[in-house]
Amino acid sequence: MATSNVSASSLPNEIYLSIFTHLSKSNLLAASLVCHKWHISFISFLFSNLFIKSSRQLSLLNKYSLLKRHSHLILSLSLFKLHLSPQDKQLLLTTCKNLNKLTLIKCCNIDSDFLRDIIRNNKNSIEIFNIWGERSINNSRININSTEINDELLSPMIEFCGNLRELRICGAEITDSILIRLISSLDDPISPRNPSSSSVDNYNSGESNFNSSSSQDLLVNSLSSPILSHTYPHLHSLDFTECFNLTAFGIAELFSPDNLPSFHSLTLQHNPQNELDLEFFEFLADSFKSHSFKIIILNSKRFDEKNKKVLHTFARITKDLEVLGTKKDNVHVIKHEKEMDDSEILCSIGISSPFMYA
Repeated sequence: MATSNVSASSLPNEIYLSIFTHLSKSNLLAASLVCHKWHISFISFLFSNLFIKSSRQLSLLNKYSLLKRHSHLILSLSLFKLHLSPQDKQLLLTTCKNLNKLTLIKCCNIDSDFLRDIIRNNKNSIEIFNIWGERSINNSRININSTEINDELLSPMIEFCGNLRELRICGAEITDSILIRLISSLDDPISPRNPSSSSVDNYNSGESNFNSSSSQDLLVNSLSSPILSHTYPHLHSLDFTECFNLTAFGIAELFSPDNLPSFHSLTLQHNPQNELDLEFFEFLADSFKSHSFKIIILNSKRFDEKNKKVLHTFARITKDLEVLGTKKDNVHVIKHEKEMDDSEILCSIGISSPFMYA
């Protein structure tokens, strides 16, 4: 029987990276000292999925030129609750030019120019973009330190996101304008297509007419007008958790086959104020059976305070939507008693670096 000459130090780098993901911090540091090969793989592992959660951490990376030295290794960059100085932003713009994934969670001093430039620098490689803002129950910005995520902040970057597969915009004050920009041609990124007057007239504010087959046909037909090109040919997943200003018509605009050809997964939050309710979710599930829908229910009184009227209780809404989830294979319902805390947000985005809480 032939003996194998393969040793632990001759494995492909991809094998080391896979092994390192299962090690604790202490074991990972110990493994990095075994030999030169393992140390090089450790450095690659450390910088390929970079999680920065403090200004001091970013300052040290800059002080010792670690970002510049290992910039070619950085594939995923996650910034968590950072106050970005002009120098910080310039550093990131000059060192992060091969990103596959960019995540910004509750960061401060983000501006539209920085977002546009970092996306533009990585437009050929970036496939996943996550941005999560900070909200409060009464929508007040008092005592909130992070930058508000809104249309003005995001609009300039849209035209450079053509290779995205996943887009997550959460805890944001965005409106349907952002959705219109997503489905507009790059040749005409600002001019929104208005739904036909017939479809608008057949969906009255405060009344759900999606149960009517004629209204459904009118809505689907109105969304099928051609556009110049596929702006996002690879985009398959959208997440708009805690985006309470989006409306039913804005969401419905996404579903024309001429707009986002690869789109099939959508996460929304129940919001009766803008008709993102049981009837609308049932309409989506029936009309687009090849798509999957994740519906989040938040136990909040924000809608009662805004509408000044009695709404279904949280228990009733939950029951109705859970029934929908059992009836429709493409609907998954998640209920929260409150907005997600930081650890839940990190898990939902898939951040699991062993140095995350260091």
